[in-house]
Amino acid sequence: MSQATQPETVPSTWVKIASTDALAGPRPVTPVTAFGQKLVLFRDEEGELGLIGRYCPHRGADLCFGRHENNGIRCPFHGWHFDRSGQCTEQPAEPVDSTMYKAIKLPSFTVVERNGEIFAWSGEGTPPAFDA
Repeated sequence: MSQATQPETVPSTWVKIASTDALAGPRPVTPVTAFGQKLVLFRDEEGELGLIGRYCPHRGADLCFGRHENNGIRCPFHGWHFDRSGQCTEQPAEPVDSTMYKAIKLPSFTVVERNGEIFAWSGEGTPPAFDA
């Protein structure tokens, strides 16, 4: 007799994903695997953290190799730009009046930095206050 397996669920909790040292240096971008997904963690020019899907939805380029600019990551293949919420903000090859970029969004997670560590919220809705 076989046992039924339960689908793997992601806990609704704050999870440590990296040390702040991972973002030290002139290019604060690093790959992260969390919640069963490959993601890219970065610090934008305003000092805010972003944790978004690692691969561009257009051609699958690895955003870890993208340009870190304009408070986000620009895909190294065709230049699509994503902000820290995962929203596509620009598609350089599209006509000037195109609004297609507004419909494109990568997965994103809320992140906080405390005591030299970076934590991400995996649950749905508004995350609870982070208690270190």
